Amino acid sequence: MANFEVPVRFYKDYPGGYDYGYEDLALPLERSCFLLVDVDGSYSFKGERVPHPTTQNYIAPALEAARAVKMKVAYVHNDLRLVADPGCMAGQFWNRTKIPNGDLMESWTRRPDYEPVYVDCVAPRPGEPNFPKWMWSGFRDTFLDQRLRSWGIENLFVVGYSRRACLHYTCAEAMGHNYRVILLRDCSNPPGEIEFPDTLDDSLPEGGWVNRMMLRQFEHLIGFTTTSAEFVASCKQVGESA
Repeated sequence: MANFEVPVRFYKDYPGGYDYGYEDLALPLERSCFLLVDVDGSYSFKGERVPHPTTQNYIAPALEAARAVKMKVAYVHNDLRLVADPGCMAGQFWNRTKIPNGDLMESWTRRPDYEPVYVDCVAPRPGEPNFPKWMWSGFRDTFLDQRLRSWGIENLFVVGYSRRACLHYTCAEAMGHNYRVILLRDCSNPPGEIEFPDTLDDSLPEGGWVNRMMLRQFEHLIGFTTTSAEFVASCKQVGESA
């Protein structure tokens, strides 16, 4: 069984610690999976639909590297149609917090033939399962866990959106299912993007204290982090030693 060695970071949350820790993890490649959370969709730029810069410049190269070493790949995406009714408490609350007017759940009932749309650089390939989810976590009421266990997966390299919602909760529940989680920390929302206007702080490398808090929360409670470049380099080493 081939080992896959990747440099990781975590946060030491104890007296005398309170600082980042670093080490190299040697993980069995055959027991590792590259998981993409909500990377479907595109952004409007000067009237055209284009990939999110993070998706194109960081997630896509990491995905390509994972495929090159034949690492298993899986996706999860949002699909709220099964819970789109007036009695959905989440919908009732989100109508107040996410949109100024209208009914968020009702809009899903008008999409009977919905399929997630991906830009080419991160589109799923045959044999890469893509599980619909209705809540933040890719493990809640889906068959993601069963598929991963059938593959013998122990380690998840996770990318996607957003750091304070679906990506975070998917990672937290992955740990709850006893997976080792390694988040590619630059393969998510860039500095400041998930910030509320009153939480922006240019003096922080994360762009604001919400983004900083979510990353710190992850690195001391849920799992390790690495970067796209470090992951790609680790995959290249596997390919060179094969």
